[in-house]
Amino acid sequence: MRRRLRRVGPALAATALLLGACAVVPQERDDVDVVKEAVTPEEVDAVYERYQSVRATAARLLNAKPLSTVETGAVLDIDTGSFEVSQRLSSQEDADDVPVEVEEIIAPRFDAYPLWFVAVVRDPERDVNRVQLFERNGAADPWLLAASPETILDAELPPVRERDAAALVVAAEDGTGMAMSAQDAAETYAAVLQDPEAEPAEALAEDGFIDQMRTAARQNSELDGVEHSQEWEAEEVRHVLRTADGGALAFVDLSRSDTYEVEEGVTVTWPEDSPQQAFIPQGISTSGTLLYKHQVLVLIPGGEGKPRAIGQFGGAVGAEGF
Repeated sequence: MRRRLRRVGPALAATALLLGACAVVPQERDDVDVVKEAVTPEEVDAVYERYQSVRATAARLLNAKPLSTVETGAVLDIDTGSFEVSQRLSSQEDADDVPVEVEEIIAPRFDAYPLWFVAVVRDPERDVNRVQLFERNGAADPWLLAASPETILDAELPPVRERDAAALVVAAEDGTGMAMSAQDAAETYAAVLQDPEAEPAEALAEDGFIDQMRTAARQNSELDGVEHSQEWEAEEVRHVLRTADGGALAFVDLSRSDTYEVEEGVTVTWPEDSPQQAFIPQGISTSGTLLYKHQVLVLIPGGEGKPRAIGQFGGAVGAEGF
């Protein structure tokens, strides 16, 4: 189901980070007995209403713990890191409602749990769209936000292939009709980012995500008296939509670690309002590692086209070695 909606108002109001879970819990069952669409538009309303309440509570308390009831995986790690930064910097998260628009619901059909669906949410306050993926592991479980990559406000997702009015999914290892599978694309991204000498154009189309990450790595490597290295790892890809041209739209999670080896007499510090300073307030005078998570929306064209990132969401999630 690829359904366009345009709803603005309290029922779909959200704060700066748009996440969600469903308030209605049906009777517990082990499996889905019949093939069904993952979600209805009315259930999507409930997802965002639930999130509004939980997010506002977390923001008022300046505590990320309530978010664990509405989020999962990398998106929970990233938002928990954001709250950690706010706590250490003593800056309260904005709890005011920001009007948003749900532009589309893209819902596959499943015959067993887990179920998942995608909602494209317009956030004009921050000039971005959020391509949000919610999943539900069982009939008695709530909907949890599993991914929330951002795209530019004017961006439109490619058409998704449908069958009987439901969006089609594709296995992460299935590269039929494409230059590579979604899992191979994720691992290729990690390999290209891992090696600053690698030439992305050989396997990947040029995109802003690679440019942004390489610029940051280059700046770190140019620090006097500091040896900087990065490690990237692609997680298992679990959510992939088939596009109308025979390609795929994949939700990819990447883990990144930045390690600093510092010469004697040198200290690496960051601005007071930065995430790095919040996690390492004393700076690095010997060695240490900052940990990041990135969620990347990767488009793999049908045919021989090269994969490219069309959206991303990420941030610092912790530090090691202190």
